[in-house]
Amino acid sequence: MNMQRIRRHIAALALLTCIAPMLGMTAAQAQTDWPKRNMKVVVPYPAGGSADAMGRMVANKLAKAFPKVSVVVENIPGGATVPGALAVLRDAADGHTLFMASDGTLNINRWLLKDVRYDADRDFTPVTVLNSYPHWLIVNPQGPYKSLDDLVKAIRAKPGKVSISINTIGGSAHLALDNWRRENGLDFAIVPYRGSPPAVTDLIGGHTDAHMDVVGSSAAFARSARVLPVAVLQGTPIHEFPKVPTQDPKDPKTLVVQSNLSVVMRSGTPQDVVSRIYAILQAGVKDSDFAKTLDTLNLDPVLLEPAQAKTFLQQETQRYGALVEKSGLEKQ
Repeated sequence: MNMQRIRRHIAALALLTCIAPMLGMTAAQAQTDWPKRNMKVVVPYPAGGSADAMGRMVANKLAKAFPKVSVVVENIPGGATVPGALAVLRDAADGHTLFMASDGTLNINRWLLKDVRYDADRDFTPVTVLNSYPHWLIVNPQGPYKSLDDLVKAIRAKPGKVSISINTIGGSAHLALDNWRRENGLDFAIVPYRGSPPAVTDLIGGHTDAHMDVVGSSAAFARSARVLPVAVLQGTPIHEFPKVPTQDPKDPKTLVVQSNLSVVMRSGTPQDVVSRIYAILQAGVKDSDFAKTLDTLNLDPVLLEPAQAKTFLQQETQRYGALVEKSGLEKQ
């Protein structure tokens, strides 16, 4: 190395030595400067549901971590969650707005809506997949079916006569049920409702043969023996109902539903902010109030770290795309 190059090398090291503390100060300052104002958690559903309850729990943990700022929950229901998503995307990507997003918002809407106006994989940055939504299949305990096998036998004996209801067209439950029907060559009617209450009412009234539901939405009816759960649609049992048979997720012919609630932010949010919020939620889920909320709603915690959540949600988008294509559902 000649003398001129040595001098340049020494000068570069000296410059780096001078600016390194400044870079460290800037990074530290970036962490202490946030949050700069009040924060909000957007829930794209009406108040009172499980997503709303979890959104309020997230807001509670943020408020506890940052007592100098206010953290509010803003409910923006309707429109297949699109209005809520667009409201989040109108806010700055500065870490002050969080979004409680289901797989409908993040993975399904792009395949079923003509004018969704956002790309979830591109426009949102995951903080975490917060929890999963266990589903089950329930029947009227006064009816002829006491197990999933009983129901399947009736479907095969009476093609087209048995009916299974769902809470919405094109949701995770509908797509899973349609796929199960196709994989097993079954012929039964899928009856869509607008939410769980009217569907469960009609099941109890004998108007349908079975209903596919989120466990938390109909657990009260199971406790009072007004409905009978015949299958938990995942590989792990429900803590409150341990005797209800589970399904094998590795078997393509079983009836399994994978449905999740994620916490996301607008893409471009500083990664250190995303990481800090994840750390707050990861610690918060161990708190008794958080654990009690999950237990009361029969939800399973997931808490994937941000990078894992991003990979998982992108895979879910492709999985749902394949299910929608096989279903034959057209964009609305």
